[in-house]
Parts: sequence; structure tokens; C-alpha cells
Amino acid sequence: MRRRWNLGLFLLALLLLQFGFPVTFYGPWWTGMYMLLYAAMIVFGILATHGERGSLASAVLVTPVFLTFGVWVAFDQDNADARLGMLASLGVFQLVLMYALVKVMFGGRGAPRGLDLVAAAVCVYLLIGGVFASLFGAMEILRPGSFADTTHPHAQLGWQQLTYFSYVTQATLGYGDVVPVSPWARALASFQAMTGTIFLATVIARLVGGLGLARVPETSGPEGGSRDAQP
Repeated sequence: MRRRWNLGLFLLALLLLQFGFPVTFYGPWWTGMYMLLYAAMIVFGILATHGERGSLASAVLVTPVFLTFGVWVAFDQDNADARLGMLASLGVFQLVLMYALVKVMFGGRGAPRGLDLVAAAVCVYLLIGGVFASLFGAMEILRPGSFADTTHPHAQLGWQQLTYFSYVTQATLGYGDVVPVSPWARALASFQAMTGTIFLATVIARLVGGLGLARVPETSGPEGGSRDAQP
């Protein structure tokens, strides 16, 4: 039951973070509050993967680095170094949590089943989008013009637009408003679409296997009766 609560709260924090980014356009204080929400994600993420000690240690090491850059970005969003540091540390942190959750999902007899397995799978799917969003944002900072917004051709793309682009790409919606321009950006976007599709197929197989393990099959004879039944 504790695992279910931790996974549920972690999933809620992820949903608010990955789809609540428009509040960062309302000013530094809103951005600061949004960054504080990452603290909740960090806590619940560590609790949800507390059995994976190696991953836990990595997450704890990355956390102060991310929080430092997160506060910096909250009050200086135009600073490219701050944004790059935030995206890099956030990407590493989400990658660590994603790896730990995948190990939990496929952990044999101790692996979650039912709703716990579904919650873990959704968390991993959202983390995949978050990792690629960080990569896209870092790429745009290091190589400006890697992506373009066709609705605002002359506007600079921020990490918020690229977070949106990441999930649109992963869901293979292809709206066409934000597009990859450089060859490496296109390659990375294609890789994300493929990764999301393969993950969904793998999770469906895991869910079916989990449901099969959750049932205790009845041993029956050729006539549908129990093999232990007397003739």
C-alpha cells in the first residue's frame, strides 16, 4: 500500500510538472513556485524507488545541483548557463529515476502488479518525455536554430515550447507548429518517437504477463474436470 501511495504521488507531481509549465510565463515568482514542485517530485521519486540503492545514491547526488540551477533560473530565466545547467541536471535526475522504475517494473516476484504496475509504467513514460525535453532544450541552447516555431518564426524557443514538442513527438501527434530543423534534432526526435512506441509495446506485454501471474490457474483434465477428481 505504501508503494502505491508513493507511486501515485510521484505520478501526480510528474503530471503537474510536465503539463503545468505555462505558469512559468507569468513571472519569476510563479517560476519559483513551479521549481519548488520539483522538490515534491524528488521526494516522491526517491520514495517510489527506495529499494534501488544505487539509483537512490545517484539521485541524491544530482538533487542539490538541480535545485541550485532551478533557483537560478527562477530569477534569471534569460541566463543561458543557468538554463543549460538546470536542463542537464534535470535530464540526469529523470534518467536515474526512469532506470530505477524500469528495474522495479521488471524485478521478478517483487515487481508491482495491477494498479501499481500501471502507475509505474505511466511514470516511466512521462519521464521519457522529460528526458528528451531536457535534451532538446540543451541542444537549442548549444546550437540555436536546431528547432523552429512555425507560428512565431522569429521568436526564441524556450524549454517550455520544447517540453511541449517532446510530448507531441512521443505521442506521434505531429502538429507541425514546433519542428526540428537541424539533422541532429531530427534524428533525436525520430529516436524519441521510436522509443515511446517500443516502450508502450513492452509495457503491454508486461501488463499481460502481470495479469497472468496474478491469476492462479486451475489444473484441469481433458474433460474440463480436475485432474485430482476421482473417476
